[in-house]
Amino acid sequence: MTQISTTPTRAAREAKDHPALGWAARLGFASYGLVYLLIGWLALQLAFGHSEGSPSKNGALQQLAQQPFGRTLLWVTVAGFAALVLWELCEVVLGHRDDEGAKRVAGKAASAFKVVVFAALAFSAGRIASGGGSSSSGGSGGSGGSGGSSEGWTARVLSWPGGPALVAAAGLAIVGYGVWSVIEGVTDRWRKKLEAGSRTGAVGSALTWTARVGYAGRGGAFAVLGGLVVWAALTHDPEKSSGLDGALASLRDAPAGTVLLALVALGLICFGVFNVAKAWYLRDA
Repeated sequence: MTQISTTPTRAAREAKDHPALGWAARLGFASYGLVYLLIGWLALQLAFGHSEGSPSKNGALQQLAQQPFGRTLLWVTVAGFAALVLWELCEVVLGHRDDEGAKRVAGKAASAFKVVVFAALAFSAGRIASGGGSSSSGGSGGSGGSGGSSEGWTARVLSWPGGPALVAAAGLAIVGYGVWSVIEGVTDRWRKKLEAGSRTGAVGSALTWTARVGYAGRGGAFAVLGGLVVWAALTHDPEKSSGLDGALASLRDAPAGTVLLALVALGLICFGVFNVAKAWYLRDA
């Protein structure tokens, strides 16, 4: 019985300690940063009415596909995201040892959620790289990218018995994720994943402000997204729900929306820069 229970832990430890996984994970974080840099850039264009694509993860991957050697780069990101899936699985089994009780449970739950996020990114990047996803740009209205699929699942769930409550719960969970992102940034919890040398001096100061602004920008974007999902549940109107691109378009249409969207876009760009830096300063153990 002991042998069975310790085998997953041993396998996770061997995988986490292997240098190849560490370097592959660095590639993955750099790829993740690149995706957010593109989302932020597309959102900034949207803020000033010059969007050339959908400010969403799929929109960012499609933009990457259109660059020279873009499909080759996409296959590289597939490998990086796949490595991050394994990295976060190891975190679920072994990680968050510095936390105790509820904090450790929450940390493991966050790692499990990241497994899903990175797996979805790997799938999307592979699909676009192989020609299965559209490589055309989505336009500025928030209709491209993930908006249509979001409306589709919202409409299906709303038609179920108790569906509005489920959609509202999903929206609140997304809002909670946005709030958690802001808290993670301002409390500097991300520091634990970086080498000690990146936490002090000029590098430490630059990373601190980049991370705080980046996590806040990502949190704001997902809070708006979650709010729209809750609104769809309350109004029983799936068209109120949208993906990240639609949420950013809605933010643009709010009072002082251009300024608010530009600030969120800069935050998303900072989040991308932070993840690229994280790839360099990632702590292996």
